[in-house]
Amino acid sequence: MIPIQLTLEGLYSYQERQKIDFQNLTEAGLFGIFGSVGSGKSSILEAISFALYGETERLNARDKRTYNMMNLKSNRSYIEFDFINYENKKYRATREFRRNSKNFEDVKTPNVVFYEWKNESWIPLEHSNSEKLIG
Repeated sequence: MIPIQLTLEGLYSYQERQKIDFQNLTEAGLFGIFGSVGSGKSSILEAISFALYGETERLNARDKRTYNMMNLKSNRSYIEFDFINYENKKYRATREFRRNSKNFEDVKTPNVVFYEWKNESWIPLEHSNSEKLIG
């Protein structure tokens, strides 16, 4: 899998929408994610994992995963991850979840959509198995 772009909003320390373009980094064939403690390095990796698989290394379903991932000042979290798979096909994984307006700690089940880039546009996939897409 080759990462292309990651968009985050309302996730951990990323309250405002942030886009990370991996294309220049991946052209070199190898890159690292560097920063001081607490700057959001692990959040980037967790966002990718959550976008693809709906789980992270640190949090499981019992840990109120989406509540703990959501920025405390946000009512909505959004992750969008674009990547190229082993067949050189371009895909997008999205997950969006919202806080219940009547109960701050209740976060609704994430909306999950996978897309494939075809004919110059994103086409939603009816069923998506990220492990099958990645290979």
